[in-house]
Amino acid sequence: MSSWLKNASTITNGGTIFKKPWRYVSGELNPQVLIIHGPIGSGKSNRAEQIVDRALTKGYKVYGVISRRVLEGRETIGYEAYFPRTNETSPMVYKKPPCEGVWEHLRGPFKYNKATFEKATEELIEAAHLMDDRTLVVADEYGHLEARGFGLYPGLLKVVEALPGRGRLLIPCRTDKVDNALRLFAGDSKVLVMETNQPDFWTCLGDSFI
Repeated sequence: MSSWLKNASTITNGGTIFKKPWRYVSGELNPQVLIIHGPIGSGKSNRAEQIVDRALTKGYKVYGVISRRVLEGRETIGYEAYFPRTNETSPMVYKKPPCEGVWEHLRGPFKYNKATFEKATEELIEAAHLMDDRTLVVADEYGHLEARGFGLYPGLLKVVEALPGRGRLLIPCRTDKVDNALRLFAGDSKVLVMETNQPDFWTCLGDSFI
């Protein structure tokens, strides 16, 4: 793991990565993009939902998708897609598909629901067209498919293209995908990277993002 991921949050500006200490004055960075990272089971999606709740409380419109982990005992058997804008859920990734449809191999024993990913991508594309200063878009998560240009990637790319000057984007991902996700951003984009389960997460984030 890169040292900046262990010890620092990261801000990208003008295509350059700058290391910043975790503790800073709230509002100093004012990032448009927040990448929260950690291993499986570290609470990325729960943290994303907390940020969504904060955004809704502050009057933001929220678009996108959050992947909720589904457990059977202690075993992860799948993920449900949750759409904050409509409060709908849909089977997204499972070891044993719980419904009919086109399920394609993802990785290991998991398969993904093609229709759900298409719906999530459409949601992201719609968000890109409607973004303004009071919009938060969530793309959960940037994973194996997205790193290869599939899954949520086409919709996420549209959101990134629409970002300059308006809106906020939240991307949960596993730590080994952070560098890949950062490649989405260039120019004058400001991207803050934080560990999901950092004990003083909210103190460090402050009100700089939402």
